[in-house]
Amino acid sequence: MKKSSLYILASFFFLSQASFCQPVQNKPVIPMPIDGLIKKQQLDGIGVNVNTRSWNGKELEPALLLLLDTMKVTIWRVIVETVEKWEDVNDNKDPLTFNWPYYDSLYETPKFQKVWEMMAWLNHHGITKNLMINFMGYIPKWMGEETINPGMDEEYVEMLASFFYYAKNKKRLQFGLISPTNESDWRKEGPKLDPRHYAIVMRKLIDRMASLGMGDVQYVGPDPADMKRGIKEYIPELMKDPLIMAKMAHFGVHSYGGYYADIDSALKHSAYPHSGFWVTEWNEWRDGLDDGVVGVNDYNFAAECVNHLLDLLQHGATGMMVWEGYDSYYEHHAPSPFSYWGILAYDHQHKTYSPRKHLYAISQVSAFIKSGSWQTGNAISLDSVRVLSFYDSTSQSLVITGINRRKTPLTLEIALANLPAIHHLELYYTNEQLNFQRNTDIIVSSHHASPAIPANCIFTLKAKMVK
Repeated sequence: MKKSSLYILASFFFLSQASFCQPVQNKPVIPMPIDGLIKKQQLDGIGVNVNTRSWNGKELEPALLLLLDTMKVTIWRVIVETVEKWEDVNDNKDPLTFNWPYYDSLYETPKFQKVWEMMAWLNHHGITKNLMINFMGYIPKWMGEETINPGMDEEYVEMLASFFYYAKNKKRLQFGLISPTNESDWRKEGPKLDPRHYAIVMRKLIDRMASLGMGDVQYVGPDPADMKRGIKEYIPELMKDPLIMAKMAHFGVHSYGGYYADIDSALKHSAYPHSGFWVTEWNEWRDGLDDGVVGVNDYNFAAECVNHLLDLLQHGATGMMVWEGYDSYYEHHAPSPFSYWGILAYDHQHKTYSPRKHLYAISQVSAFIKSGSWQTGNAISLDSVRVLSFYDSTSQSLVITGINRRKTPLTLEIALANLPAIHHLELYYTNEQLNFQRNTDIIVSSHHASPAIPANCIFTLKAKMVK
């Protein structure tokens, strides 16, 4: 595995200098003015969902390193399932008093050893404040299984709070964000809760965490499957409680179809107009992947995923987490034998992970745009063409990234204003045949450049500033 991992990394970063041959004439010309004074949202980062059940020591580490070092993942949504082997029997009759001998034994079982070891690995590699814990799947039967039964809110909160207390105080692990349930508007993905009940549980969890000395932790939610219900029902309930809002780092929503509900406008016209939103699960939808069917993970699938990524960023998302990092097994999808959503494929025979096209396609965006960058200028959103630009004032780095889904090359007519002087643009692209290919550089003259973008590709232009 070590040799193959090194080969993958070396191949990924080998950037050919060969120029891309294209016809000089008949290329559509698309104007793209970029004004550094136009600032939209500030990007928190591009991240990934990862399943702790797959942790098996050294076996998973090469996969995590690919996500960390190659894709430059900065936000990690770490999944812990609630379905089985988690307080299957009540610790005691008082939800406000922990039975620590019970929990001490529970949290040293194999299920939770995987969680602690994976969190420790991420902490060791610098992932702390952007390590987000999400609980997924049914809850113990005696609490309600598919929902939280009346009178059981405190028991559910106690179970979650015991986990975080043990992680912080007994395992000395660091985390900064909590996403307490998953898709509460949907069956099986988490306890099904109506919007009011979700807000009640969130408030009780925030209060309990504060009472345990963990008031510095922030929250992401409501993470509904349906973005429209999130905007119209779940988020308004959360906004009714000022204490909840004081602890909400970001509103979380899911999307497998791009920007199909206007959450950015809804937030800007709400009582909390400066709220931001993360898409804590995003991809292009494919039937069967949850059910053990290995799909066609080709360039077209990856390109649809990246087009959604750009669409959601264009419309104000400040954080994006792809579903999911690697193929894995989920208890709450049983009897499905396996989930094949991973941007890293799992080889059951050799117990190794390898990149699918998604990894290279998403890296055309995630490996270049720094967290803290501002979306700047005006995005291009045309038939089969989408282009965005991001500027980071700290490092003075400008990145222009996009997708050309046309069968012919095109020319971007870039005009720069209110930005540091730029000498040239480096062009990288991924298409059906090539991964992360470097083309010839484009000279910038008098704040203008005219890069030729290859047909049917995902591309990135990285600016080199004049020193």
